[in-house]
Amino acid sequence: MPQQHELNNLPRGLPADVLADVGATFKALSDPTRAQLVYLLTEQEYSVNELSEFVAVSASAVSHHLAKLRAIRLVRTRREANQIFYSFDDSHVAALFPEALYHLDHVRKNLPDHSI
Repeated sequence: MPQQHELNNLPRGLPADVLADVGATFKALSDPTRAQLVYLLTEQEYSVNELSEFVAVSASAVSHHLAKLRAIRLVRTRREANQIFYSFDDSHVAALFPEALYHLDHVRKNLPDHSI
């Protein structure tokens, strides 16, 4: 039998601490550079320099963004010799990206929701 998550059993409305954490996650993803980094990292792991090339910002700026994402456990690191590789650390949030893209496709094409 699948384990039920404790958030499935909450009364109406979310507790303040949960709301704060949800807000922090969406705030982190609201930055276009961080959103692009997260999207790239859902596909495979990359070094800071590789990510810097993809998002066209300095390696220092990428490191700063990754530190914020790591602080809320969206990315993790793996060291190989003197290089650090980043990968995505939360499949739940990774699943938000295809859904957000489907949503944007519907909005841009003025399509109804699937449930309608």
